[in-house]
Amino acid sequence: MLFLIRQVLTTFRKLFPKGKHRNRAIWLAGIATIVPLTQLFVIRIFSTMIMHGKKESLLHAAFNFCLFFLLYGLSHLATYWQKTYRVKVFNAALSSRKGWRSKMTESWDWALSFETNNLLHTLTQVAVLSIYFTIIYWQAGLINFLLILLTMEFIKSMFKKQIITQEGFALAQKKNENVTALAKVGARIKSAEIATLLASGAFVLSLAVLLIFSFFGGLPPADAVLLFLGFRMQNSNLGQVSSSLMRFARAKALSEAPQKYRHLKLDEEDEEEIG
Repeated sequence: MLFLIRQVLTTFRKLFPKGKHRNRAIWLAGIATIVPLTQLFVIRIFSTMIMHGKKESLLHAAFNFCLFFLLYGLSHLATYWQKTYRVKVFNAALSSRKGWRSKMTESWDWALSFETNNLLHTLTQVAVLSIYFTIIYWQAGLINFLLILLTMEFIKSMFKKQIITQEGFALAQKKNENVTALAKVGARIKSAEIATLLASGAFVLSLAVLLIFSFFGGLPPADAVLLFLGFRMQNSNLGQVSSSLMRFARAKALSEAPQKYRHLKLDEEDEEEIG
């Protein structure tokens, strides 16, 4: 997992120069990380209202009702703002970079920026959610954390293979060798889906653990509902990590191809063929 983090952070520092551009990108990632925690808190409020609504006072129920819809609305507004504003942040950061770049290279820098940002906040979400689950019920949270580590190790191995594959495609295209769309797209999607399938298997094991603790461990129903939906959210995040990493490998290989293979000395028309 540390290998993945190093890859993402190294690319992040390269794309977003130190200063306001990097600070804005970090803020965007932070907002994207807070949103799922807010959504889990909303779920907790909702489940508590459903299970204990009749036992609560009218004032307390009204407060939870208003808080539920307020946080629900704010979380979606924050997601909308984060996804739209990041385009301006990426444009400012990439425009500030010095040196000539072809239009094709610039387009792959844009793709790499999106994937780097996605990975930065998604990996942070996975870490924060696993800690949150451990705080709620440490036994289930600890087992879930171990399953995450195993899943991420497998994803890392698939990612390393994908980097080699995509660099091979970039070199072949740089030499004007024919590489079919089936080979390029198929390799990326297959690796992503295999890793996603393993993440789904880890999710099933997490649910089995959750059911065991619910029946025999005294896990409160409200916490069980929260953990179930939280594990489901986490599984979605791991699937996103898998898909985004494979796209990240492709964008990184094609973004760095002009510099890495500049000794081949192809002209601009050939360079445009890389994409």
